Formats: sequence, C-alpha cells, structure tokens
Amino acid sequence: MSNIIRFKRGRLITVFMTLYLIGIGLWDEKDISVKGLETAKSCEKVYLEKYTSVLFGTSKEKIEKLLGKELVLLDRKAMEQDKPYMLEAKDKEIAVLVGGDPLSATTHMETLLEAKDKGITTSVIHAASVLVSVAESGLYMYKFGKTCSVPFWSEGYEPISFYDVILENKGIGAHTLVLLDLKPEEERFMTVNQALELLLKAANEKGGDLNEETYVVGIARMGSEDQLIKFGTIAELMKTDFGGPMHILVVPGDLNPIEAENLSKL
Repeated sequence: MSNIIRFKRGRLITVFMTLYLIGIGLWDEKDISVKGLETAKSCEKVYLEKYTSVLFGTSKEKIEKLLGKELVLLDRKAMEQDKPYMLEAKDKEIAVLVGGDPLSATTHMETLLEAKDKGITTSVIHAASVLVSVAESGLYMYKFGKTCSVPFWSEGYEPISFYDVILENKGIGAHTLVLLDLKPEEERFMTVNQALELLLKAANEKGGDLNEETYVVGIARMGSEDQLIKFGTIAELMKTDFGGPMHILVVPGDLNPIEAENLSKL
C-alpha cells in the first residue's frame, strides 16, 4: 500500500493512492458498470488501453463525454514498457480502462503484480468478458478447456501451438475458445475465415482428426446489436461473411443433448 505523507493545515495526514483496472465490457461505453463509471470519474487521471482489446461500438470521444474528462491512450509500448500509469499511481488516483474484463489478459495480471511489488494499492472492477459471454453459443461454460490464440503469420513466423491446445482439449471432450489476433496499430483484426485457414494448415502439418468437415462455431461482434453466431463445418464457415470485427472461434468438444440442440438452432 502506497503511503503518501502530506501536510494539511499544519497536520500530517496519510493518503492512500490506488491504481484501478476497470473493465468496460464488450462493445460500447454503455457496458461499463455503475461502480466502474463512478470510480473512473473520481480518479485524477484516466487511461484507455487499446492494445489487448478494442471496443468497436464506441470511441475515445464517446467515453470521454460519458466520464466528463480526457482520456490518455495506451498502446502496447506504453502499456507494457513505458507504464506512465504505474509511476503516477504512486501519488495519484489512476484508472486504466480495459476492454472486456481487466483480468482476461495476462498483460494486466502482470500489471497488478508489478504494482503490488512497488507498494502501489490496486483495485480491479470487473465487466463482461468474452470468456463468459461465449456461452451464448449454447455451449456450457464448465466444459471449456484451455483457451488459445491464433496469431497472424508472417515470413519466418508460423506458430501452430494453438492447434496442440485444440487437440488436447478435444482429447478430453472439452470445448476450445480460440481468440484471434489483433494489431490495432495496423488496423488488422483476424477474421474467423482467416483463423480457419490457418487451422487447416496446422492440421495438415501435424495431423489429427480436424478437417474441413469438423464442426465449429464462429462469433462476430459479441455483445453488439448485430452480434453474429454461426455453427457449421469449417468448409461452410470459411464461405460465411462474418462482417466487421472483432471475431472469435470455438471448436466444440463432446456435446451433451442440450448443447447439441442449442447449436442446431444456430
């Protein structure tokens, strides 16, 4: 806990400063909780992290209007290397707004750990996350295994470790939530179609029972009014236009009767 000693009218007082990580939900500025909104308004400075997630249903300006204060953007370098919020939280109330839930990304887990090591008080205000909202697909949350991510490939960089996770989960009958890469600074957001193409390439290289006839679930713009959830074979979904970002993919494991019925209605 950060103890700041100050003089007030000739008396010593102790002020405890806090670094808040505040989730702002899945789609727009209205997804933030009342607690998150009130806390952000009370902070001396508010940052908006745009590295691990992007809310496409809103804008920096709309969030600023809601809060009544200016936001400072955090890209990857600022979030993970420069960390201005960490230095300022030693003597100011600082908030970092995060798309989804703050603890959905390992980046923010590391932020909390570092802050505590520096003696900075921390507080997390949770919000809707794709890790839970994916249950709108009709699949039971408790039957999901490890989550994996599909990165954009580039020359000399074609990782397929995500495929190993999918096979491992399928081996125990578990579903796999597959997060898709995003590079906001380049305006690149992986689509379900692109992810499935890489999934087939990985299957061709490593083997296993995944192929064009494997059933998967594609989801786009979770939490929005035009949210799209499609169930079908890889071949079918590769031909589907999922529209704008952001997209995620689910590879189902063993289905119980209710899950199977839910998926059939998609």
